[in-house]
Amino acid sequence: MSKDLTFSNSSAFGSISWAAQRLGMSKGMFLRRRATLESEGFPKRDPLTNYYHKADVDAWIDNRRRIPDAASYSGSSERTKSEVNLHAL
Repeated sequence: MSKDLTFSNSSAFGSISWAAQRLGMSKGMFLRRRATLESEGFPKRDPLTNYYHKADVDAWIDNRRRIPDAASYSGSSERTKSEVNLHAL
């Protein structure tokens, strides 16, 4: 059995085994759940390469997030010495 080159970071496409691992599943579990995943928007394999586009898989995973990143602080990061109470430290 040859080494799966799609696990390389330099590969833009991933095999079924790569996609399964990316989702934390065994290959068998992934194959059993693939139709359900695709019905939920999981990307289908590219028709030319027959592999999954890794960026599309990662985008699908990111879109599944339920909790957004913490909001960034919008206050001014520049403060004068009179605004900071160093004695409180």
